[in-house]
Amino acid sequence: MRDLATMPDTNPKWIILDGDLDANWIENMNSVMDDNRLLTLASNERIRLLGHMRMIFEIRDLAFASPATVTRAGILFISEAVLLELRMNYKHMLPNLLDFGLVQALCNLLDDLLVVENVGVAGAEHFEIYFVLACVWAFGGAMSITSGVDYRKKFSQYWKDTWKTVKFPHRGEVFDCFVDQTKHEFTPWTEIVPEIAFDSATTPMGQVTVPTSETVAISYWLDNLIKNKHGAMLVGGAGCGKTAIINGKLRLLPEEYSAELVNINYYTNANMFQKILEAPLEKKAGKNYGPPGNKKLIYFVDDLNMAALDAYNTASNISLMRQHVDYGHIYDLNKLQQKVLLNTQYLAAMNPTAGSFIVNPRLQRRFNTFAINFPSGECLNSIYSTFLLGHLSKFNEEVKELGKRIVQAGLMLHKRVSATFRKTASNFHYEFNIRHMAGVFQGLLNANPAQFGDPLKMGQLWLHESERIYGDRLVSKEDLKKYKELAAEQAKKFFKEMSPTTLMAEPLIFCHFAGGVGEKCYDRCPTFNDLSGLLNGALDEYNEQNAVMNLVLFEDAMRHVARISRIIESPGGHALLVGVGGSGK
Repeated sequence: MRDLATMPDTNPKWIILDGDLDANWIENMNSVMDDNRLLTLASNERIRLLGHMRMIFEIRDLAFASPATVTRAGILFISEAVLLELRMNYKHMLPNLLDFGLVQALCNLLDDLLVVENVGVAGAEHFEIYFVLACVWAFGGAMSITSGVDYRKKFSQYWKDTWKTVKFPHRGEVFDCFVDQTKHEFTPWTEIVPEIAFDSATTPMGQVTVPTSETVAISYWLDNLIKNKHGAMLVGGAGCGKTAIINGKLRLLPEEYSAELVNINYYTNANMFQKILEAPLEKKAGKNYGPPGNKKLIYFVDDLNMAALDAYNTASNISLMRQHVDYGHIYDLNKLQQKVLLNTQYLAAMNPTAGSFIVNPRLQRRFNTFAINFPSGECLNSIYSTFLLGHLSKFNEEVKELGKRIVQAGLMLHKRVSATFRKTASNFHYEFNIRHMAGVFQGLLNANPAQFGDPLKMGQLWLHESERIYGDRLVSKEDLKKYKELAAEQAKKFFKEMSPTTLMAEPLIFCHFAGGVGEKCYDRCPTFNDLSGLLNGALDEYNEQNAVMNLVLFEDAMRHVARISRIIESPGGHALLVGVGGSGK
């Protein structure tokens, strides 16, 4: 404003203030917009708004503007065009998806699909089928099961019944297909799902993304959007695989790309976010900054909506991110000069049931939004069969054959546990998702052929790992008893040839020190006497070399030591011990 006021000419000059409005700074504009036309700074400097200078405020709403401000400005309300059918009959997973944001998403997808490789150069006969595919995913991709209604399924049926010029296959939903580049017709995603071989000896389970029809569909769109520098956002509940899908995609990107993970937490603000943005960049010519060499940098912003909102319902890191996406630059906070960030783009993930629930719609519209549902039973079976059967490939035939039944039993038990133990105010942690199921199979991968040649022992290991994952989270004896009944029910159903008494014989304890402390061997401790001998031997050895620690290792204490040992021996295992003070944690 000072620079414009000191220019000698009288040509029209516009100052556009684009961003979130709050009472702190908008009240300072009152004297600028009234007859005084004067801005007074904290330093007592006064800057005059000359006759040929005008101010334009580009803001989301007037929720925090006072009448004094509103009456001094001419108000122009820009309404959005309404996609009537969507607004009346459907709900997206995020309630703040604007109609023109959905149209922008459609344009982004068409930008990606209407290329020579797909539609050719001879004529326009293939345009329509790609347009239909883009419409389905732009308008319906953010739908999921909301308030008990499967809006994705409902939208699919509506599309098939209403728009019949380009027909989808009769079986399945409209989201189950893509357009085959050579045949120019709808083809199920299942036909391009690659099979992968998993070797637990060389690759940790957490670093492998097993492709399914659902992940292949999302990967297809991520590939297209990344290529044209469009943003993509995955939304879904905790533990449905959003982060795993994006991390899996980032691992497979060509050499020209690099990635920077940005985890948002409650205390993240604009200053912290800016430091993270600038960390991987280097200075180019002038005011330009970018990733090293000719690389393209993708910021993956996880838990986008987790930052705390200020008194005016805004998050400063979201405002900074919107400024970067909209204008391509941020500001150096010391010199107050622009920093243009070249060759950068965003991917994001968020849980709409946590944090501030939604983000500023002015940022949201910059992303194509995809709802990630809890994987179907078929997909889960495919994922965990890949892991477990890959690991059991070196075992004997009997154990290999049992592997398929263990996967089915694990999926069924997870389903029953999730349905039986619901989240309440006192048991707010009773929420079981894919992470817990992965924990069971991660434990099964500790088995090795030397110790687990007997199918019975493998069945006992599954029972043990399931109890550690599900049973150890339960807070009452009644709940634990109910859980054991569920586990016994699945064991009898899937392991009919095994005696229930032998299969569920107590104590059911597997640990990494079963072969002796210091020898890492995951095996069963048959009795408490064996476990007591191992732990007391280790305690005596510790007391000889350190200050004496007088511990009485009773049964529960030994069980807890085995549990903690199992957790911290697992990759990425973290233990949280919950109990009243003085209970011995």
